[in-house]
Amino acid sequence: MKKLLTLLFLLFALTVFHSAATHAAESPSLYLNGERIGEGSSPRIVKGYTMVPVRVIAEEIGYDVEWIHETKQVRIRNGSSLIELTVGKSAALVDGAETPLGAPAFVDKGVTYVPLRFIGEQLGLDVYWDQYAKSVFLYQPQPEEPPAAEEPPATEDPGTDEGIGDGDGEVVDPGAPLPAVPADALAVVKEIRFDGTGSIAVLYEGTVTPNEPHWSGTKLVIDLPYAALSPEIMAKLAAQHLSQGELLIDMKAFERVRYSYYSNNPSTVRIVFDLKAKLDYEIVLEEGVLYVDFASLELPPETAKRYKVVIDAGHGGEDPGAPSVTGQWEKAFNLAVARKVYKLLEQDDEITPYMTRSEDAYIGLYERAAFANDLGADLFISIHANRFTNASVSGVETYYNRADSQKLAEVMHKHLLKATGIADRGVRKANFVVIRETKMPAVLLECGYLSNANDAKMLFTESAQDRIAAEIVAGIKEYLTAYGGK
Repeated sequence: MKKLLTLLFLLFALTVFHSAATHAAESPSLYLNGERIGEGSSPRIVKGYTMVPVRVIAEEIGYDVEWIHETKQVRIRNGSSLIELTVGKSAALVDGAETPLGAPAFVDKGVTYVPLRFIGEQLGLDVYWDQYAKSVFLYQPQPEEPPAAEEPPATEDPGTDEGIGDGDGEVVDPGAPLPAVPADALAVVKEIRFDGTGSIAVLYEGTVTPNEPHWSGTKLVIDLPYAALSPEIMAKLAAQHLSQGELLIDMKAFERVRYSYYSNNPSTVRIVFDLKAKLDYEIVLEEGVLYVDFASLELPPETAKRYKVVIDAGHGGEDPGAPSVTGQWEKAFNLAVARKVYKLLEQDDEITPYMTRSEDAYIGLYERAAFANDLGADLFISIHANRFTNASVSGVETYYNRADSQKLAEVMHKHLLKATGIADRGVRKANFVVIRETKMPAVLLECGYLSNANDAKMLFTESAQDRIAAEIVAGIKEYLTAYGGK
């Protein structure tokens, strides 16, 4: 009898252990346009990067995928674009131009995995990581619907807008379980309201200590660390395939309020106030409510024409860009120079500068282009540094995509050469997203090679960064004087 009990206990323990181990090893799920794909080849989390099966995704949206065994290379094409990936390498060739992956591609059980962000951006997919469900959602942008016949406008009740989207998404199953609140969240944002005059109320439960607000162009950004959006808001955003919520204001200088679960280290809610001009404001923190009160929503009087110039610091956050032989990363160089350019342009009465990112944060390539397009920018300048396997390669390159950007590229390249004093690798045409999807003259500047010891050492000196920033500004002013805005 004792032996039988011992055997039963061992069988029970093994069953529990196997169940727990299976649950712990469960991989994220992958969805495309709402349908689960890639059964048996789920995404993997490798050293902080989400890696996804490239063939499964590419073939689902109509791309041809070819595996070349001899070179361990994957070629992805759709008739107009070619992506070449080599296993073990942390860069790919996109229409012949070297593009960093962030993490090297690898093969497991015959399946090639690449970083999620790279494949999403290069295949034109919107990417959403559901932190709570631990799932990857990919969506193909839908073509714009033709405008419907005009109908009498509905009467709006300003008191019913709860700031959870536009109400056009899917209905959430009332029986579905809500996502859990992150363990480190000390506060939960329940609702965001506008009083119709100039005050935004952020309703929350718990304890909130907002970070110091900062401006990004005319956008006011407030982060709430150790906070999360309520499970109800997160569920509704997921059902509508949205990564952020929006409260439309559309009143004078105030366009909208956007909010999202911005980070999980620590859990952070980001609230962005999209304004047409910098406005005076006051923050009042009370129990359960954070007020952001604007003194006036009136637009300041305009004087002369001001050109809008977007400065794009390439890479950022989880995407470090190219590594330097000095041990630093490209994203740090890009941001340092972009900030210097921004400060110099601020001193010009005829130019209003904007930055796609003003801190070490990841911004998608399509988001950067959309930011400039929505702004109605006159110029778009993307700042980068290059890398190549041959360490002797040195020099600067300037890239453009459309004919309306070629003159800008030629002007900027001349000034980039003057600032760096290194080899002239020419003005080139390329298919980079940020210069292809923008609707104004746009260029991408490669200021040197981080794989070259001399270039890298020079680029990470304060004096060189000052020279590069000054010449970028000089090039912008020369172009605007000669050709005007968009």
